[in-house]
Formats: sequence, C-alpha cells, structure tokens
Amino acid sequence: MDSLRSLWPYLKMHQRQYVIGMVLVIFANTINLLPFYFIRLVIDGLTGARDGNPGTPGITLAQAGWYALGIVVAAVSAGIFMLYMRRLIVVASRQTEYEIRRDIFAHLQGLDKPYYDRASTGDLMNRLTGDLSAVRETLGFGAWQIVNIVSGFLTSFAVMFSLSWQLTLIVLAVVPIIVGVLTYLARLINVRHRLAQEQNSKIAGKAQENFSGARVVKGYAIEDREISEYKAMNLELLKRNIALTKVDGPLRSFMSLLLGLAFALILLVGGRLILNSNGAFTVGMFVQFVGTLERLTFPMLMIGWITGVTQRGLASWLRLRELYDARAQVQDVPGRTDTSIRTLAGDLRFQNVSMNYGTREVLRNIDLHVPAGTFLGITGPTGSGKTVLGQLITRSMDPSSGVVRMDGHDLRVIPLRLLHDVVAVVPQEPFLFGDTLANNIAFGVEKQELPVVKTGVSVVGAPLPPNIPQQPDPERVRNAARLAGLLEDIEGFPDGFETLLGERGVTLSGGQRQRTAIARAIVREPAILILDDSLSAVDTETERKILDGLREVSAGRTVILIAHRVSTLRHADRIVVLEEGRVTEQGSHDELLDLNGHYAELERLQRLASDLDEEDDAIADPEAAADRLAARREAIREAQSQQPRSQQTQPNQTQTRQEVLK
Repeated sequence: MDSLRSLWPYLKMHQRQYVIGMVLVIFANTINLLPFYFIRLVIDGLTGARDGNPGTPGITLAQAGWYALGIVVAAVSAGIFMLYMRRLIVVASRQTEYEIRRDIFAHLQGLDKPYYDRASTGDLMNRLTGDLSAVRETLGFGAWQIVNIVSGFLTSFAVMFSLSWQLTLIVLAVVPIIVGVLTYLARLINVRHRLAQEQNSKIAGKAQENFSGARVVKGYAIEDREISEYKAMNLELLKRNIALTKVDGPLRSFMSLLLGLAFALILLVGGRLILNSNGAFTVGMFVQFVGTLERLTFPMLMIGWITGVTQRGLASWLRLRELYDARAQVQDVPGRTDTSIRTLAGDLRFQNVSMNYGTREVLRNIDLHVPAGTFLGITGPTGSGKTVLGQLITRSMDPSSGVVRMDGHDLRVIPLRLLHDVVAVVPQEPFLFGDTLANNIAFGVEKQELPVVKTGVSVVGAPLPPNIPQQPDPERVRNAARLAGLLEDIEGFPDGFETLLGERGVTLSGGQRQRTAIARAIVREPAILILDDSLSAVDTETERKILDGLREVSAGRTVILIAHRVSTLRHADRIVVLEEGRVTEQGSHDELLDLNGHYAELERLQRLASDLDEEDDAIADPEAAADRLAARREAIREAQSQQPRSQQTQPNQTQTRQEVLK
C-alpha cells in the first residue's frame, strides 16, 4: 500500500484516462457475455423444435439470423471498447513513465558530490531503464488487466449464479486455492525480482567501467580476467533469474490444472442436472454456463502473470523511490539561505576550519584570508588536504567545524546557484562530453536562456520544450582557448573547433583535455577560478603559456592554483603550504625560499631533478653519466644534512628524494 500511495500523485494526473479506460473494460466484459446468451437461445430453440412437443417454442431462420447478428455486434462493440481502453491506459502509462523519468533525473541533478561518490553509475542507469520499464508495464498492461480480471469475475459469476448455483459453487471452490497459492508466490516473486535487478545493476556498472576504462584494460592485458569476472556476474544473474522463473513459471500450468479439474466436475454435475431437472436446466443453459466459464479461463490464467508483473513493478518502484528519497548533504535551507545576495566579488576567509572524514582529520584549524583578486598558490604533500580546501569553497561539502566566508557571508547562507555561478573549478581529471570542442569549451555559458523544467506536473497538454541549440560565441571561445594554450592545437585539427570528441574526450591527449577544461572555466569569466593540479599533464613550455594566460585573466579575479611544481607556483601573489591538514608556511615565492622549509626543499629537489635530466641527456658516455649521477646524489645528501631533523623524516619528502635519486 505504501508503494501505491507514493505512486498516487502520478496516477492522479491521469485519473481521467484511467477511469474512462476502466469503465470501458467493464462495458467490454459485460458485452462479451452476450454471444453465449444468443447461442443458448439458438440451442434451446433448436432442441425445442425437435422434441415433438407443440408447446415448446422453436426457432425460425430469421430469429437465428438476428441472434447471429447480435453475436457479431457484441464482438465488434467489445473490440471497439477494448481498443479505446488500451489507447487511454497504455498511453497514460507511457506518459507516467516520462514524468517519473523526468522528475528522477531532475532530482538526481540536485544531489551533491558525496552522493555520487557512493553511487554506482551502472546502478543508476539500470534503475532509470529496467526498473522504470517494469513500473510502466505495471501501470499500463498490468493495471487494465487487473480491472479486466476483477470485472470479468464479477459479471461472469453473476451470470453463472443465475444459471446454476450448484455449478457455480464448484467453480468457487477452486478460487481460495488459487488465491492462497498466488499470495505465497507473490512474496517470493517480489524478493527474487529485487535480487535479480540488483545483480543487473552490478553487471551494468561493470560494463560501464570496462567501456570507460578500455585503455587501461588493454594496456595491462587483462581482458581475459575481466571477461571471467563478467562471466561470473552473468552466471549469478542467470541463477537469480532461474530462481525467479521457478516461482513465476509454474503459475500458468497450475491454473490450467485447476481449471481442467473444474471443467471435469462441471461436465459430470451439469449432465446430471440436465437429465434430472425436467427442463429447468436446459442444454442451452449448460452451454452458456460453460461458455461463460471459458471466458474466465484467460483471466484466471492471467492472474499468475499479472501477479508477477505487479510484484516486479512494485519492487522496481521501491528501488526508484530510493533515488527519490536520497537527499543532498549540502543544499539551500529555507530560512537560512539569503536570497537577497545577488553578486559576489570573491573575497575568501577561512575561520578556524576543520574537516573530518569519519575519525580522520583532513583539515585542522585553517585560518586563511584570500582577498578578492589574489593569485593564490597552494602546495603540499599528497593527502595534505589541498583538494578538500578547494571543495569547501564550492560547497561540495561543508566543514565539520569553523566557517568559510565569501565577501563576509557564510557560504551556507549564499544560494548554491549563485555560488556555482561565480566559482569555476578545473579538476585534475577533467570530464569532457562527446560533442564538439567548441561546445565543450562553452558548456557552462548562456545557460540562462534555457527554460526551467517543471517537475511534478502532467505532460498531458503541456507544450513541447523548445529546441535550443548551443551556439557559443566564436570569439569568446577562441579567446578562452588561446588563454588556455590550446589554440595552436585546435588550429592543427582538420575540423578545428568543430572537431568531435570521443566519449569523455578520449580522442585528445591528457594535456589537451586539461587545457580544454581550463578554457571551459575561463570562458565563464568567474569571480573565483580554482585549478586543482590541472597543469600536471602539460610540458613546461605549455605550462608557461597557460600561466601567462591566467595572469591575463586574473585581474580582478581570485585565482587559486593547486600544484606540486614550483615552476607553476612561483609567480603567484601568495603561496600556502599545507602539511597534514595544517597551514605550515605561507608567503611569496622568495619569502618561502628564505624560510628554508618544505617549499624550499621542494624547490631544491625539483631543480636538482631538472639538472640531472638535462645533464644526463647531454652525456653520451654511460660511465660519465653514472659518475655525474653519483655526484648529484652526494649533493642531495648534503642538502638533507643541512635541514632540521623533523623535515628529513617527513615521509612525503623522503619519497620525493627517492624519486629524484632513481
């Protein structure tokens, strides 16, 4: 009942279609019983004409013709009613499917990063396809068949009782057995269908990951292992579907068996009634009774099938409801969100901010002020909390304690839509769409022209959504590509900006994907631009071009550049060093070198590594190269001996030295 109650808002939007359709089903079932009445009249008329009793009414040829015409008219009328019924109810189920899919997709768009960190893409896809189809089948074919069965039973039993209550009781004796067995099997069907759908979700997720990571699979030559794992998952699905079939399959055979037994008893008892009733129960009445019971055969057989369809639909709806019930951890809260805030300049302040993942403290007591228009660099060992710091600015999550402010406002009172409009993020692993380069770069602009999609409303009578093709400003896109150091690459493509990218941008190199993502952020002209290690896949010359472009667009904007390379950070107005979730150093490039701390050591190690690469390339003699490398190793050891012991033992720094020495 809870499932039906939660579906009611969608059914209510189409109640007129469902009500008219159900009435037509009842009319059709009533009319379908008329042919057996006409057959009874014909049979009784013929037998009466041949019994030799002048008092028994016979039948004329004209009467038989009218009865035959009545049978045809009844069949045609019932067919017309059923046709219009199917058009009403099946169309309503398709429209409801559209509305549910629209509303769920809109709801999923409002969920936050923590939800998608936990969710499986394959599972979401399976719920929006397989589970939604099961719900639609229940609301369409299943709904009208339920009414068809109920109305068919009521009208048929009313006629059968009027003909012979004794024979009707025999039929009724079979019904409790059917209901009991169906109730038991329905529960098993619900459970086993849910298990099968969960396995379907796992298979969809496995396939999605393999298709997206095809390069990795082939690169490691593990196709056979992946095929074996996929085979094992398919075998598990086969087992679960077979378990479902073992419950679902025998229903029809069981119904046929019970009906066969009922027909045998009716033939035996009915024959005795005809012989012993002295004309009160005629052959024509017996034929009408059997014909009416025959009309019940299909509904009885369909009870098992409809039970399976309904249980699968309800189980699938529960899985869809889980998507509806998911809530974003970060969202606008009525009464707290200040809708009067219209603009933001990008002044950031972290006040005693800490962030915990379970029992693990990722950020600890961060106090940091980033004035609007500052070019801020952030560095630190892996796992020090750099990315988390950037995610707090976009409210991908809220801090466990402390306050993050923008222009003096607590981020939690700023409308999320406004916050996301003024902040652009370039992640280390950008996502590109299977579209043209121009549309990928201009992905986040001109969205204000799109109409708001209303949810929770009926599609009946609603105008078709306008087709709004994406038409990015060519000059704006070109300038963003230039600032991102991508223009020369694009001009070298045969189709230029109209080059179609493969799924997730696989036709581009890693550096080109990063630069495309940078151009996508720049073209939005945000108040705050965050680059999360997004220059890691480009060479030093391209890095220089991108940094020149960033300095050009940074005027009046807050730019936060998260990176590991000193060459990327050295021209920032201010640099912050994070270690174990705490700010341990901050200042300009020169000021941090004078501190002789982590940043200074990082600069020395990277400079030594660069010198080694250059000199090793210049030395052709392997023995001379080995001597030079040994000398450099000794120089690194000397540099280590001059550092405080606490810095010598930091695991991330030791790892960096080992990488250089290798």
